[in-house]
Amino acid sequence: MKLKETFTQEDIRMIIPSKIALVVDLLSKRSGEDPVKIMTDFYRSKTYAMLQNESTKYWWFGPAELCELYRQEVSQGQTPHKKLQNA
Repeated sequence: MKLKETFTQEDIRMIIPSKIALVVDLLSKRSGEDPVKIMTDFYRSKTYAMLQNESTKYWWFGPAELCELYRQEVSQGQTPHKKLQNA
């Protein structure tokens, strides 16, 4: 079986939902906030926009790193998620 040398935007779309689920679960456990609220806000974030774009390579990051990128975005006031600033 030959491995693909490049990933397409469609390939990325297939892995994003599972990554988001892991990020939301991690953020929810750390902050105690409702996962639905976290997911809704995450989908509106710059981190999510970057994750969707194959050229940024954010799709390569694991859940902990994506979580940290999102928390940085929140701490800079770019996303309205106060509880996550200290999560």
